[in-house]
Amino acid sequence: MTCKGCFKNIGSGMYCSKCKSEMFAGVNVKPLSFDKEEFYKAHTEMADRLSISGVQDKISLKLSGDKLEPTANDGKYILKPVPASNNLRHKEDIAANEHVSMQISKQIFGINTADSALIPFKDGELAYITKRFDYAKDGTKLDQEDFASVLEYTEDSKGRSYKYESSYEEVANAIKKYVPAAQFTLEDFYLRIVFNYLIANGDAHLKNFSLYRPENRKDYALTPSYDLVHTRYHVNETEGDMGLDLFKNTDTRSYGALGFYSLEDFEEFARMIELPEKRLVKVFKKIITSMPKVTEMVERSFLSDSGKEAYLDSYQNRLKQRLLYVIGESYAYDSVLLPIVESVLEDL
Repeated sequence: MTCKGCFKNIGSGMYCSKCKSEMFAGVNVKPLSFDKEEFYKAHTEMADRLSISGVQDKISLKLSGDKLEPTANDGKYILKPVPASNNLRHKEDIAANEHVSMQISKQIFGINTADSALIPFKDGELAYITKRFDYAKDGTKLDQEDFASVLEYTEDSKGRSYKYESSYEEVANAIKKYVPAAQFTLEDFYLRIVFNYLIANGDAHLKNFSLYRPENRKDYALTPSYDLVHTRYHVNETEGDMGLDLFKNTDTRSYGALGFYSLEDFEEFARMIELPEKRLVKVFKKIITSMPKVTEMVERSFLSDSGKEAYLDSYQNRLKQRLLYVIGESYAYDSVLLPIVESVLEDL
């Protein structure tokens, strides 16, 4: 059997011991005692009282003994099933899509990522579940603000699409302003941006990056990553690059010529946020060698066969034909990454 948390082989049950410990405090939880119809009933009843945001249907859960139950107050888990909306393509894969994206982020890229798993409704259909990170062990709600709030982007000031109207450069500048350990955090943020680009997550917008004060600390830090999805599989093919522009005002020569971000853009962005060259090289070595590990994890995931194929085709294309693409010989003069890329590109 396959663990519905980390994809390891297990003898029986739903989760390996490590996932049970991280997700459910070691409790051998049972499948959900309700189905999706009952989910939507609970969702409607709690709609005015839920504190979790976003457009995808979700409810809050609490752990009671070995059962997860819907709750309107202080739930420590968020449950998201396959959505009812007919506006998404391949919607039957969306829960598995988010789950595998979160696991790639956590296990392969080493990004601090919210704990997550899949869990069956009582009829066996799988739903996505994630453990909230904004509560201390004693149940106290931690101070947290997404970057729409940090940058004071609102619907009134920026329009209905306000959360898409900024740039990753502006987010990086806010990190420099509000996070004491800014250099380490900026490297973390940079890796997250590249990862979202590789999986074609068009929803990596201002509200999906946040700062919080971790337990027993007074300073701000980036929250664990959350809401990671290969959105291009579910929306129009012309969408799904990233949620925001890389740069606030000026695009690179390469972007002007190609119309998409390539190696030059990400190297320039690294310079802009003052990521040391040695650290940038280390980050890219991790990225460049990710394909075999991503392939293995996606193949072990709960995506449909067509979903696996689409995910991997997209990932490989964006790695080779976008992120590692170089336009013109003149770029090589300033690049610290090009020699690394050229040495491995033929093997990808």
